[in-house]
Amino acid sequence: MRESTPLYLLATGSRSDIEGGRWQFVLRRADRKFEIAESDFEMNHFGDRVALLAVVRGLEAIPEPSRVLLLTPSRYILNGIRHGLRAWEDQGFKVERMGRRSTVRNHDLWGRVAQARQFHRLTAKYSESSLTDSGRTEPWPQFASMGEDIHFALQKAQREVEHYGSLEDLAACA
Repeated sequence: MRESTPLYLLATGSRSDIEGGRWQFVLRRADRKFEIAESDFEMNHFGDRVALLAVVRGLEAIPEPSRVLLLTPSRYILNGIRHGLRAWEDQGFKVERMGRRSTVRNHDLWGRVAQARQFHRLTAKYSESSLTDSGRTEPWPQFASMGEDIHFALQKAQREVEHYGSLEDLAACA
């Protein structure tokens, strides 16, 4: 993909409760010519699955082949994209556990992420969340909502993109 290919920032978040999970994403083109935000509630789906669903829905909302910087507070997603996805895809989303071949957890959603990678160059970066991080240097609202978490991460990444100018330089500091 050429450097002229548009860069999108995709910030995601999720929260779960006893009934299910809420996911949200904000997708912004780095030149600010396009922005969309979506959220929904999934009954009886929790944790990592809901977080991954936000990523899938965000990637599927991108209107053109692009470079994508994914901002996620989920270590599960970050590690899956950085270290697992290629191997899982090569092995048909099966892994060996305790001497048996078993299906990767959330393989249906990881398959959709792999499909999106055919159109987009995806880079993942950890973003802080008011629920999980304590060592931040910038002020954070004490009880930030998921939307505030996402917008905080998006604003921070937007500043970094404008400062570094390229996805490769930004990914190097991820």
